[in-house]
Amino acid sequence: MKRFIILILVLLMFPLISNAEEIPPRGTLMTKETNPIYWSYFEDYAALLKKAFEAKKIRHRRGWGAAYDFTITNIGEIKDIEGSVFQNDYYDEAVKEIILSVKPKPFYKGMDAEDLLFTVYLGYQRYEEVDIQVGFSLINNRKIVGIDIDLNK
Repeated sequence: MKRFIILILVLLMFPLISNAEEIPPRGTLMTKETNPIYWSYFEDYAALLKKAFEAKKIRHRRGWGAAYDFTITNIGEIKDIEGSVFQNDYYDEAVKEIILSVKPKPFYKGMDAEDLLFTVYLGYQRYEEVDIQVGFSLINNRKIVGIDIDLNK
């Protein structure tokens, strides 16, 4: 009986690992300096998208743009693509075709994620810009990578 009581006291003194797990903070920034492997993957994927967007001749007007949300798996597969910003049926379908035509690379060595959530916007403005940002999606409760590509043609 004495050993049983000592065993119970010892177990109570040390927290169980499953109960001591902490939720990672949402507000941590992901930048080129803090996460160079991830950021180089984002830049390489954005460059591939821009090249495909420039090569495709789409009838457009300045100010047109469309965006799609999707998941890229660690083997470079696009899953669950759905529109989030719409222009018109013709332009939306052309943007979707561009995104699906660009095969993402498998995740680089050192990227320990199973998949990443992306939102990609392709549009035409008075300026040319490629913008990459990483935020947090409350709907999906995870980080989301945003790539905005604007052409001035």
